[in-house]
Amino acid sequence: MTFAGWTLDPLWLPAAILVLAAYARAWRAAAGAHSPWRAAAFAAGVAVVLAVAVTPIEHLGNRVLWINFLGFLLLTMVAPPLLLLGAPLTLAFRVASPAGRRRLRALYRSRLAAVLTFPVFTWLLFAVLTYLWQFTRLTDLAAEHGLLRDFQLASLLLTGLLFWMPALAIDPARWRLPYPLRALYVFVEMTHKALFGGMFLSMNTAMHSGFAARAPGWAPDPITDQRIAIMILWLAGNIIFVAALAAIVVGWIRYEARNQRRIDRRLALQREVERRRRAALEQVFHRPI
Repeated sequence: MTFAGWTLDPLWLPAAILVLAAYARAWRAAAGAHSPWRAAAFAAGVAVVLAVAVTPIEHLGNRVLWINFLGFLLLTMVAPPLLLLGAPLTLAFRVASPAGRRRLRALYRSRLAAVLTFPVFTWLLFAVLTYLWQFTRLTDLAAEHGLLRDFQLASLLLTGLLFWMPALAIDPARWRLPYPLRALYVFVEMTHKALFGGMFLSMNTAMHSGFAARAPGWAPDPITDQRIAIMILWLAGNIIFVAALAAIVVGWIRYEARNQRRIDRRLALQREVERRRRAALEQVFHRPI
């Protein structure tokens, strides 16, 4: 049902309310152990998902291509990092009973989880699925059929979550990339998206003719609409990738600094032990060692 451009979706609204309620309950149960800013990030991620699924972005996204691609960007590049910054699995571990922790541990260590979160698989899935939903006939079909549209949005969100998990590495996971590989993981996807963006931006034919037939009067012509859509994915996507790379590099520097301080403390302790040993020997033999 659509009212003034807002979609009263029977799937997305209840799901968002349930997810937020479960997270809020767990956060209160954590009694301050889970940072408030993580809760705010998670809530913002849910809000972004709802913005795509129930606001005029959803209604107009089925008629104007650049709005459709804006929704893609929000679902794959904005909402997933925010949701993952909320560290929901870490929060679940903090408030679960011992039996619950064992079940959670068994879940993320399972074979299925190992396959779904394997970085090579998540990278390929993200690259292939975003291409299929953006640059093939599936884009027009999803805009014309409500159930397929819901599947499209859900699959993009899930794919985005799987893609960003190895890059952010916040919650416990079967696979944990070292910082150099995290940076490479994001950089290769950024380069891949930039190459495809440049290729499709130079096209002089409309890829999605169905949008032209449904477009409102104020919408740009099909070629301009297509170029605006690709520019949104290209420029805004690259900005997000660069921000992610910067965050990874900063995290890498801090990690190395912590390691260096740990090594310095260990060396200082060893020097102190050696000094005391020499002092004890000097007292025994009454001469410098």
